[in-house]
Amino acid sequence: MATFRSPFARSPIATAVGILLFILVFYLFFTIVGWLVSLLYKIAPVFLIAALIIDHTVVLSYLRGIRNLFRRNPIYGLAAGAATIAFYPFVFLYFLGMALFKKKVKEARQESDAKQNGKWIDYEELPEDPIDIDTHYEELPPPPTKQRGREEPGYDEYFK
Repeated sequence: MATFRSPFARSPIATAVGILLFILVFYLFFTIVGWLVSLLYKIAPVFLIAALIIDHTVVLSYLRGIRNLFRRNPIYGLAAGAATIAFYPFVFLYFLGMALFKKKVKEARQESDAKQNGKWIDYEELPEDPIDIDTHYEELPPPPTKQRGREEPGYDEYFK
């Protein structure tokens, strides 16, 4: 038969080892995250340059949004501007991600358009000599005349 054992009935050494492992894992996690963030701060200008090369409208629309926010509510505009400056690596990474996303969407649209409508060509050279096409044209029959069984009054006749 099984007996109930309290989790607090373990040895104090096992508890201390568990707490030390917990602290060690969190220390390693925060060390790795800190290293990645410092690396991000160092290479952030590369992200901005790449985003500007791929699609500069992403950066311009973000700056327009900050400007419009500042016009609507100056306190929020200042807060957004300060957050942009403080967290610039993450903002630049966002710029790069949005520029790449817009580029992929544009390529997918062009590919879909090419599948649907065919590829566009620059021009096609036509021969200078006129082409003799033997086409027989037929006259269309005249349109059928309306034949009514009785004569209906005009629209104005209803209001007399």
